[in-house]
Amino acid sequence: MANQQGNFGFRPVQMLGAAYNGQGQQELTIASNETNSIFQGDPVVLNANGSISRGSSAGAELIGIFNGCFYTDPTTSKPTFSNHYPGGIVASDIVANVITDPDVVFEVKVDDANAGIAQVGSTANIATYTAGDTTSGISNVVISGATFSTSNASNFAVVALSTDVDNSDYTAANANILVRINKHQFRDTTGI
Repeated sequence: MANQQGNFGFRPVQMLGAAYNGQGQQELTIASNETNSIFQGDPVVLNANGSISRGSSAGAELIGIFNGCFYTDPTTSKPTFSNHYPGGIVASDIVANVITDPDVVFEVKVDDANAGIAQVGSTANIATYTAGDTTSGISNVVISGATFSTSNASNFAVVALSTDVDNSDYTAANANILVRINKHQFRDTTGI
């Protein structure tokens, strides 16, 4: 059976080991008038000014995975909760919910037929960034199957194959795998 299409970015599914899956979510700031949109399931980076922005580069050191936001709409002055940050919002109270625990395991799709049991234990980068769905607010990010390697410079480390029976044909594109953030702000010793 062919794998189902429809990307969802990085979806939290468990913790490493048998730990309780609290997801380690925390509130971080998005700077007023941040131009890039950020979708639920997108990787994010911590900026030198303490705010976050979309982490769309291969090999980028990530702070976590975006999981929605809150801000006061500058046009209507109404509190707004959203699965995605649309970009260009001028407000002083933009707060992002970010899954920052470095031990969270995420389910994600692979863009080609290069996934499989041999990739468990390897590392990989995100594929070329594609914006998510503005209606649902869900990410469109996937792992690039062409980047599986042993490099410690990759964004993600492959933990296991997914048990999703509808997306487990590893001879075809869109198979699901389980990953954790490999280049994580809380585990890497380099400052910003």
